[in-house]
Amino acid sequence: MNEEKKTNETKKSAKTKTVAKTSPNKKGTKKTSSKPKTTAKKSSVKKEPSVKIEKKPTIQKTIMSNEPSKTENKVQEEQKINIKKETSKDISQPNLLSFLTILLMAILVTISIVTLFMKAKESTYSQMWENKSYLVEKELGPEITCDELANAILGEQAFIFATSYNGEEEFELEKSLAKIIKTNALKDFYIYPLEDSCGPISSSDSLAARNLKLSEGLSKTPAILYYRNGQLQEILMREDNKMLEAADFQHLLDIYEITSEK
Repeated sequence: MNEEKKTNETKKSAKTKTVAKTSPNKKGTKKTSSKPKTTAKKSSVKKEPSVKIEKKPTIQKTIMSNEPSKTENKVQEEQKINIKKETSKDISQPNLLSFLTILLMAILVTISIVTLFMKAKESTYSQMWENKSYLVEKELGPEITCDELANAILGEQAFIFATSYNGEEEFELEKSLAKIIKTNALKDFYIYPLEDSCGPISSSDSLAARNLKLSEGLSKTPAILYYRNGQLQEILMREDNKMLEAADFQHLLDIYEITSEK
């Protein structure tokens, strides 16, 4: 028993190593450390049970490639087409509106030019006015026959314009009379074109002269005869070689105080 203890002690002493540490001193000599370095036995420490940490499943990210897929290409192309269509619509609508505006303006200008041309033509004596009355065409007075003269003069007031539609001078006279008729709103203004079938109005025996209650025929035409309640009041007729003027008719209206109010 004693021998076994000795052998065990010798084993333990062998395990103990004396390590000499040298440290430089001021003089350069090494200082040895007499403390023995012992290796400590590992203490038996109970290991705690390791906790399992469950890893959450990671979401797999798909890395998109730089090149677009076919579906994306198709969508992009459709978007481009739609943009082009919308752009073309936006461009075409103002263009259409401008075109319609220009067309409408052109039509209005054309109508205005034609209207002015027709008015100029109407207000100028030409072949279209031969054997026609400007007053009748403008609906400023009805044209009557010699048989209608007797009834035409029976109103409160009546004007009989005896004319022969003989040329440009009478045409210009009717144009001037038209302005006075419009201004004074005359409604009982009648146009009697001289008819050969009724006999010459210059003769008191003619049907026209009798219906107009003329004691003497008219020596010159055109002439304007003014009646009140069937009675002759005034005859406008030039004795000289000049044409009857519209101013003569206006003077007659002023004398009898005939205005648009009556």
